[in-house]
Amino acid sequence: MRPKIQLALDCLSIEEAIKACQSGVVDEVDILECGYCLINIEGARVVKIFREIFPDKPLLADPKIVDASKKIGGALLDGRPDYMTILCNCERGTIAGVQEEAAKRGLNPKLQIELYGHWSYDDIPMWKEMGITQLTLQHSGDKPGTWDEEEIATLTELAKHGIPVAATGAISINELELFRGIPVSTFIFGRAILNADDPVQMARDIKAKIAEIWPE
Repeated sequence: MRPKIQLALDCLSIEEAIKACQSGVVDEVDILECGYCLINIEGARVVKIFREIFPDKPLLADPKIVDASKKIGGALLDGRPDYMTILCNCERGTIAGVQEEAAKRGLNPKLQIELYGHWSYDDIPMWKEMGITQLTLQHSGDKPGTWDEEEIATLTELAKHGIPVAATGAISINELELFRGIPVSTFIFGRAILNADDPVQMARDIKAKIAEIWPE
């Protein structure tokens, strides 16, 4: 299956995020993400705002919930995101709390685990049992450079565990070759698209490159 393209709005304000979308770039990607930085700076209201602006676009909220799942999850779910991220070192109850808040609202968002810092392959069966739909491996923005051999090997191993795997962090069109042969479900791009001279054309170029490396 060909990887999807997710656009992360890791902006410092709602105004900046809205401006970034005005070029039409949202039409060129599969999923729009209310990024971790944006949610932390502006609050849960950003999800509501972008749901109103783009009512038919698949929308992901990226709070990386690790605690207080009912309060944080509930506030974000009021914006009706299609996807939401939970951090890997949470308790089982954190996942259950988000699911309970979703059920109260008659929603069924796809919950994803973000793999960051210390985690274990042994947790994957539990995550699958609890209905997690994707694992996202991140190259930290606080880590210099791009993906190294160890990270690529980890992503390759994760893809063998029967759950979709996404890649995020320090990925541009030139880095896509690093992932050739790996069944990545989604590539998450931020600055590589938003900071391009022509974000719409860059998104199209990335789409073409993905189609070249992962032909259907």
